[in-house]
Amino acid sequence: MHVVDQFIVISIGQVVAWLVILYVDNSGRRLLGHAFVTTIGAFTGGFLSLWIWSEADKFALIISAFLGAGILLYVVRYRYWHHFSPSKRHLQENGEH
Repeated sequence: MHVVDQFIVISIGQVVAWLVILYVDNSGRRLLGHAFVTTIGAFTGGFLSLWIWSEADKFALIISAFLGAGILLYVVRYRYWHHFSPSKRHLQENGEH
């Protein structure tokens, strides 16, 4: 993987982490963990795209990096987001089921 490709993949991972912090988690405390997980996911997706489509251009790398970052973050955070969603928290506080 070329140095520019690595820079692109790291940037994609950080953008995904930043978007999740802004619109889903709404917490600055988890930014470091999300940034780490999304960067690993972006690199995994990028390497898989280079392995599967070895002659593809940067478009396949970018799409695979976005998908890898998003999927890995969803897998890691699914349990928390599923069990502690704001709507369920609101129902539990009001005693409703």
